[in-house]
Amino acid sequence: MPAVRAAVALRLAEVGGALERPDIRSFLAEQRAATERLYPEVLAEIAGIADGFGIDAARLFAFLHAATIADLVDQAAATAEGCTAFAVRTADGALLAKNRDYRDEHRELQQVLLHRPERGRSFLVVGSLGAPGCFSSGLNADGLALADTASRAADLGPGLHRYFLSTLLLERCADVEAALALIRRLPHTGSGLLVLADASGRVAAVELGHRRVGIARGEAGRIGRTNHHCPPEAAADNLIGAEFAAAQANSIARAAALRLALARLPAPAAPEAVAALLARHGDGDGPAFCRHGGADLAATISGAIWNTASLRLLFCGGPPCSGACRRFELEPTPSGSPCA
Repeated sequence: MPAVRAAVALRLAEVGGALERPDIRSFLAEQRAATERLYPEVLAEIAGIADGFGIDAARLFAFLHAATIADLVDQAAATAEGCTAFAVRTADGALLAKNRDYRDEHRELQQVLLHRPERGRSFLVVGSLGAPGCFSSGLNADGLALADTASRAADLGPGLHRYFLSTLLLERCADVEAALALIRRLPHTGSGLLVLADASGRVAAVELGHRRVGIARGEAGRIGRTNHHCPPEAAADNLIGAEFAAAQANSIARAAALRLALARLPAPAAPEAVAALLARHGDGDGPAFCRHGGADLAATISGAIWNTASLRLLFCGGPPCSGACRRFELEPTPSGSPCA
């Protein structure tokens, strides 16, 4: 598919000369070694994807680390990669929701994908053609759901990248507690956040660093994250230079608006109320969650609501304010399709 090759080439061109720097070459070599040690299956998947789309596997591996490379060299982003994610307990489980604020070329590549690995649990994901496993958000057969959001941070080093970590958690973990235990045991590349929910209604957020991993539990059954590390001890790790200032300020303002919106949600939360939050535009309480680019820096290319009780996805393949949603089931329908 030419669009996949074009997206990879574009992203690698943006980090450009950094790929030739000795320190970045060394970082990618150390990353590959760490991935081989911690989760070799994902390297096999990357090799298969590369072969299928006619892309060099080393270039595809570098592409998946492009945002980390940009952070290592303090490069300003060519386009904002935001995302807003949150989870709320319901009467019979939890709802995990994410607005995917991502690059425009991924509108064409975006797909809902069903994975049935040889070892581990089946899982459904929102991702992109050309990327392995859980590249944005997903749900497994035991009702563990997760979503990632990007952050720009300085606490980086060889370990498991969050894209690969997300897939590993869905394959191997039944619930939030098991996922948090595995996260604690692993070394991480750093940068990025995860929001988790499970079939029992537990919810949590994880802030990934190479030296430090922060874990917060949604004690009131509600938790959310935008695109910065929140605890005071992690504040120094956020990249806050002039080129990052506008995106950082927007993330902080969205986080405040999200906390307020979650507090106002009726209990138990209903899917309709969660969908309305994803479709929220800016108002007196803060900036938009459903973003349309331009002065807003980023654009929302999809919205997803994962139901941990029914093992369903409500997916809007465009701005959530459009209301154009489709329902997907983790278990196939009688017709054999995961979509209804």
